[in-house]
Amino acid sequence: MPLIPLPLVIIAGGKSSRMGSDKALLPFGGFKTLTEFQLHRLKPYFPRLHVSAKNSEKFAFEASFIDDNPNFTDHSPLVALLSILEQLQTPVCVLSVDTPFVTPEIFETLYENFEEGDDAIVAASPCASHQLCAIYAPSIAKTMRAQLAKNEHKIRSVFSQSRTKFITFESDEPFFNLNHPDEYQKAQELL
Repeated sequence: MPLIPLPLVIIAGGKSSRMGSDKALLPFGGFKTLTEFQLHRLKPYFPRLHVSAKNSEKFAFEASFIDDNPNFTDHSPLVALLSILEQLQTPVCVLSVDTPFVTPEIFETLYENFEEGDDAIVAASPCASHQLCAIYAPSIAKTMRAQLAKNEHKIRSVFSQSRTKFITFESDEPFFNLNHPDEYQKAQELL
């Protein structure tokens, strides 16, 4: 598969409240952390990989980290996305750390559908859209800032005010998300 010519950022700053512990730090797939698993398996397909977090000090491994903008006291995926776009100043692929079955081919399809003028290309499946499996362009940052100024932290809130396309994939399976301990256990069994 050809290299996807955009950086990939693994979003690993979530609260993990339903899991009961920080899922980004859980062991997975023979690696000390789920984050390291994601970095290792996706590294061959992207020119640069980064990890986004509220605070990168929790990670005990070397990586290129993007901390959330300290001007925001409330942390959310929208704050993370804005921080990423402000720091990298280029279109980026993003993936939530807790979706270990999203394939590089999904990002290849998103990239093939990404056109000049697009603000976001978001993966969707029969049951949901996946805002943290997407490509975001810096052009959407202004809308994100405006939403955060209104204390609106839902990523979906920016889509109606931007040029966003949803690319629907046939199956929900690659987007299996590890939110609860039983889902974490099931994911380990699926490896």
